[in-house]
Amino acid sequence: MEPIHLAKIPLSGLEIHERINFDSSYYQHTDIIELKNVKVDGTIKKNQSQDIFLNLVVEGNMIIPDARTLEPIVNSFSFEIEEKLDESNEEIQEYFEKEKNILDIMGILWENIVLEVPIRKTISNTEIMSGNGWELKEEKKESIDPRLAPLRKLLDKEEE
Repeated sequence: MEPIHLAKIPLSGLEIHERINFDSSYYQHTDIIELKNVKVDGTIKKNQSQDIFLNLVVEGNMIIPDARTLEPIVNSFSFEIEEKLDESNEEIQEYFEKEKNILDIMGILWENIVLEVPIRKTISNTEIMSGNGWELKEEKKESIDPRLAPLRKLLDKEEE
């Protein structure tokens, strides 16, 4: 999505209906393998005092690793962005290019997409009990350390 020239936003608002492609540099340091079918619909408006308002709906699919098998799985997402952008806000200033009077909303979209990444997601229904070079073993609960066996005998005598 191209940056938006603020002077071209009418007071009635600018309608947005775009499909977005994020290049692989965005995915670094995240669990996202790939984003597909990312669609942005909504409006960008500004009022008489030049405040900018975003009302966007973002939908798409992210490919993330399965929490158990690490195989790629699809996670659908859909969220709304309703935000007033204030040029004096330091967090928002990185999206404005004041000299050129331009707003780049790709960073805002990306930050909101990253918030949608689940902490853990799996499509596997069964518990995996072994894998390549490892095996899950159940711990015996009644197993007593042989060094503590004499203490256990004393405790058993007291209970009687």
